[in-house]
Amino acid sequence: MEDVTNPEIPEDQTQETTWEDERAELTQRLETLTTELHSQRVNNAFYRKARAAGVDDPDALAGIVNLSAVTFDDAGQAQGIDEILTAFTSAAKPKEPRTIGGPSGLNYQERVEKTSEQRLATAAEKAKRTGRPEDMVEYMELKSKLKLQN
Repeated sequence: MEDVTNPEIPEDQTQETTWEDERAELTQRLETLTTELHSQRVNNAFYRKARAAGVDDPDALAGIVNLSAVTFDDAGQAQGIDEILTAFTSAAKPKEPRTIGGPSGLNYQERVEKTSEQRLATAAEKAKRTGRPEDMVEYMELKSKLKLQN
C-alpha cells in the first residue's frame, strides 16, 4: 500500500510529538501555574493584612505598591507585607484639622500654660520696667486676686 498524505494538513502538524516536547510543554505550564498561584497567595495575604491594618481600599493600594519582594517562609506566612503597610500607614497619617476662629496671637499656647506665679512675676517685671500706672494697677489686681484664691 502506498503512503497517502492529506495535502490540506501541513507537514509539521502530522509529526508525532515526542516525549521531550511534551515534557517541555508541561514544564512551561507548571511554571506558569506556579507563578499564578504565588501571585494569588501574595494578593490574598496583602488584602487580609491591609484590612487588618485599617486600609480603606486595599485594591487601590495594591495597584500602587510593588509586591514582587514578598516571599513565604516555611510556615507559609508572607514576609515583607508588614513593612510595606507600615511604610504606607506612617506616610499617610491624617493631618490634624486646622482650627478656624480660634484664639489669635503668636504665643497663645505659652500664655495659657503659665501658672499664676509666673503671671504675677511677669506683671511685676512689666510694672517695674515701664513705671506706667496701668501696669502697676494690673500687678496689684492680679496680686489681690491670687491672695483671695489661696
